[in-house]
Amino acid sequence: MNSEITENTDRVDVPCLGSKFIKRTLWRIGVSFLLGSAWASAAFAAESLGDDCPALAKSTYVGKGFRTQCNLNPQSPWKSVCKAIRSYKPKDWTDNPSLLDSTLAVSFWEDLQQAGKGTPYCKALLKDQLAFEQKLMACGDNGPCVVRVMGDRLRQVSSIKRQFTGPQLSREDLLDFLGKDRHMPLGRGETLEERAFRGLNIYPLPQAFVPGNWTLNWGIEPHNAQVQTVVWRDKTGKVVALALVDGLYARGEGQTQLPKDAQIRLFLRDPQRLASLAPSLQAWAAADALGMNVDCSGAKGTACAHWSGYSMPVQAYRLPCAGGNLNRCRLPMPKSQGAVPSLELFHQ
Repeated sequence: MNSEITENTDRVDVPCLGSKFIKRTLWRIGVSFLLGSAWASAAFAAESLGDDCPALAKSTYVGKGFRTQCNLNPQSPWKSVCKAIRSYKPKDWTDNPSLLDSTLAVSFWEDLQQAGKGTPYCKALLKDQLAFEQKLMACGDNGPCVVRVMGDRLRQVSSIKRQFTGPQLSREDLLDFLGKDRHMPLGRGETLEERAFRGLNIYPLPQAFVPGNWTLNWGIEPHNAQVQTVVWRDKTGKVVALALVDGLYARGEGQTQLPKDAQIRLFLRDPQRLASLAPSLQAWAAADALGMNVDCSGAKGTACAHWSGYSMPVQAYRLPCAGGNLNRCRLPMPKSQGAVPSLELFHQ
């Protein structure tokens, strides 16, 4: 089995969707419950949810669970379900309704943000949501029923995510891309492989799906967000490009220019892909400069527009790089193919 790029061996992505899956999913997202995150008012009374998943993530399913909803509105139609969530005491902690409530809400919210508008992924996420809410409503204050319905939906949502997002990024995937160039020196006694993994040393790796059927994963060096690595994968999960990013994270907030030490070194094996990768790199870099998790419809709208068009400090290189001399492997940056994606796609 491929090993994920992480020092944490407690994986979330497992083939079995039983209690082991729920246990790991709760462990990954449970902190959101402790911080009070979950989802907003559900739309069980609606006939259709439409097909704009990011819009629903802003308006209806904003990561607040039913229990939070009831706390905000004692007359909520979900008050019987909330009673079960508060009072039911299961034997196994994986059946804890409060954790299930928060975990499902956060998972669904995150997936909606990534699924896009009118995509097959979005449609699959929304297809059974209203039916789930009706089943949950029918449970009333029956604790075991609430746990069963929520658990079934959590497994379903996770299955849909795996179906449309492909395999998780593994260490072997990245090493296959680097090939013999992994040993290429970058200066300061560090090789390309060492620098690449230094910027991916968190778990789980953030992920975004961008136009062009690319999946982006990125990470940071622990306790140093100015050292980052970004990976592009195609729909099969194959790595097609790698960027080493230094001095960029959140350094555009309240500014109009990046500091002189900011740099993005982009490595790829097929120079023909550079133009199609450029828009997603621009969007990711702009979101990164603003600290990620950006809401461009609010006060940061002007900043989003500025950084979306900002000339990023990118230098591209072709692999393999004969002799390890990067200056000989430089690639000119072509004109981007396509519009710059929304900065709101990138969350961590």
